[in-house]
Amino acid sequence: MDLDTFINLLLAGITLGTVYLMMAMGLTLVYGVTKVFNYAQGSFFSWGGYLAWYLSVGVLGWNYYLVIPITLVVMFIAGMIFEKVIILPLRRFPGWDFTVIIVTLGCSLALDNLILVIFGPLSKTIPHLMEGTLKIGKFVVAQHDVLMLVIGILMFIILQLFLSKTWIGLALRAVSQDNVGAKIVGLPLNTLYSVAFGIAGLLSAVAAILLAPRTLLYPLVGWSTLLKAFVVIVLGGLGNIKGTVIAAFALSIAEIFLSYFLGGIWAMPLFLAVLVVLLVFKPKGLFGSW
Repeated sequence: MDLDTFINLLLAGITLGTVYLMMAMGLTLVYGVTKVFNYAQGSFFSWGGYLAWYLSVGVLGWNYYLVIPITLVVMFIAGMIFEKVIILPLRRFPGWDFTVIIVTLGCSLALDNLILVIFGPLSKTIPHLMEGTLKIGKFVVAQHDVLMLVIGILMFIILQLFLSKTWIGLALRAVSQDNVGAKIVGLPLNTLYSVAFGIAGLLSAVAAILLAPRTLLYPLVGWSTLLKAFVVIVLGGLGNIKGTVIAAFALSIAEIFLSYFLGGIWAMPLFLAVLVVLLVFKPKGLFGSW
């Protein structure tokens, strides 16, 4: 492998890592606050992509740069509604943290099949954020990939500033550290849980808008992305933000290089192998829990 190929593969892995980071951050935030996994997160990814397609390409034909903020707002609200309608009633019963696994898995299947009923089995595609390429020295990079990296970094910075500088963000961090103490001091747990799910829905939509132009949208597209994001947060340490960032880029770069040498069919086995090894030998991840 020559140096040019190596750098191109490295750049491809880094840009792909931003998508995994967005999905993993949503899972990490929900787990950090509620201590449960939302297995419907993959369906949020699918619906975010299909909503953007419906508004811009499928039927309405709206300007894509108008569609993007609308999609993000709708998915944020959808995430909050999902928590209020599905998760909140479960929290009133003992052992709800286990029940929510089964329920969110069932909701994911229902939401994916609803996509199949409404939009059909044929794959869809949404526009690139920007068309064309950008030449940097000897390297030619798609402008969409550059925006993927920039948007991914900006979203991560914005989320970190939100969690560290705003009242709601600090409240979310307090709940993640001690929800009993947070409830005693009067923090609105129900509202904060809904906000966490809303942010997860928004981040899933961002991931879909970034990734779908490079691949395709189909009813079960969210499952592979969910699995990869799940491996990322397990590798990084459940709820560990810094570990999640490192794991997202490490696994995406490994996926790109493995696909180059052995073929894309080996990408998913890589993630499954990493997951099995971690659960057996390092269940708290490489960096420990948050």
